[in-house]
Amino acid sequence: MTGFAARLRRATMSEHRDAETRGFITRLLAGTVPLAGFAALTAQYRVIYGELEAAAGAMRHDPVAAAFADPALSRVAALESDLAHLYGPARATPEPLGATRRYADRLREHAHTSPARFVAHHYVRYLGDLSGGQVVGRRVAATYGLGEAGTAFYRFDGIDDPRAYRTAYRARLDALDLPDGELDTVIDEARLAFALNTAIFQELGRAYPEDLAAA
Repeated sequence: MTGFAARLRRATMSEHRDAETRGFITRLLAGTVPLAGFAALTAQYRVIYGELEAAAGAMRHDPVAAAFADPALSRVAALESDLAHLYGPARATPEPLGATRRYADRLREHAHTSPARFVAHHYVRYLGDLSGGQVVGRRVAATYGLGEAGTAFYRFDGIDDPRAYRTAYRARLDALDLPDGELDTVIDEARLAFALNTAIFQELGRAYPEDLAAA
């Protein structure tokens, strides 16, 4: 791989690896986190994707960012369906964690107005969802006996071929019409996005520690 997509991947590899090897995530995949912990993670994602998809709406007519603001990627409706299953339609979901609020604040402050920063956050979330997120969804569904109920977030019904979509997405990254300084901004913001995501996993790990029995 050459071009900006490869450069971005290499530049964020350490942060990406740190995020996906957090104790909470590895324990979740092993089934040693209570189902309540998975539900709490889903609730945090609802906050993050709500803000990111509001930014996508603001960027839909931007000459640089519009190519990434694809409604087929939208996750909010799926997350709301998952939360209704996990918490019940009348049950209140938990308050956002401090790390989640900081992540959402960053999106609100920068992703609505900066194409470079929007693309960075978009890349971290959606390309990850279309890659490793597919494995996570299948593993969690099997481990917790959820089937398709409660894991709609991980399925992209509007995308027939995720692999082809990922290839096209990387081509859009390579074609980004931004000066070098702004491409550096994409990289720096993507690193921050991974760090913000990792902070959520850390906080969830403290809320659902290893000595808390899985349900």
